[in-house]
Amino acid sequence: MKRRDLFGLAAASTLALAAGTASAADWPDGPIQVIVPFGAGGDTDFNARLLSKYLEPALGSSMPVVNITGAGGTIAARQVMDADPDGQTVLFFNTSFLASTASGMADFSFEDFDMVGIAAEEPGAVISVAGDAPWASMQDLIDASKADPGSIDLTANTGATTYLIGSQLNAAGAEFNFVDVGGASGRLTAILGGNVDVSQNPIGQVLPYAENGELKILATMAAERTDVLPDVPTLRELGYDIELQLEYFYLFRRASIRR
Repeated sequence: MKRRDLFGLAAASTLALAAGTASAADWPDGPIQVIVPFGAGGDTDFNARLLSKYLEPALGSSMPVVNITGAGGTIAARQVMDADPDGQTVLFFNTSFLASTASGMADFSFEDFDMVGIAAEEPGAVISVAGDAPWASMQDLIDASKADPGSIDLTANTGATTYLIGSQLNAAGAEFNFVDVGGASGRLTAILGGNVDVSQNPIGQVLPYAENGELKILATMAAERTDVLPDVPTLRELGYDIELQLEYFYLFRRASIRR
């Protein structure tokens, strides 16, 4: 157990098949580049960096995190697909990869990668507004969007799950205007700076600002109410068939892919 912790054990067995040019016993052979498809400071970036911190001593190799943004994560995913299948480049993504494929942003899917394993799970994303916003509830917000269609801006990263959630809300009767400000860190900056009216963010990212009054959380996308927000309803409770809890995972390029 000197080099391989829970990630290393799974990766070694996967790479025995995926690497093709190197055996599991020889891996890792130098730094393992971790490609994150969203900007620094977001939830995916945070999890990638935290895991790298603890996995580096277990694997005996550095795991530098590289942020490659754009197109809902598909640019970063494509870079990993184009990398040598030697296990030295890995994609750290989350469930929004499914939305990228479903929306047509990506012409590839999970089947083009080898998944090592799920490394983390988000307790649920939330919908938040500024602390002094005029809406006291999610229903107030929805009603206001209907009263003046397109006047209320909602963060929605094109090709990612936030765009899917926004589309589901509009399909259910809301009339939001979508604004793409990038990943979670960009969305948080936008709502705190007053550049958008409504934002979708991981609960852990928003909670400190909700506690000091800068932001107000109107609903969660979790399967059920969370312990840290016992008074905040889920979208399902409010009658919307919407639920989202992200899972984060490592993906290696399949050796069978040929450029």
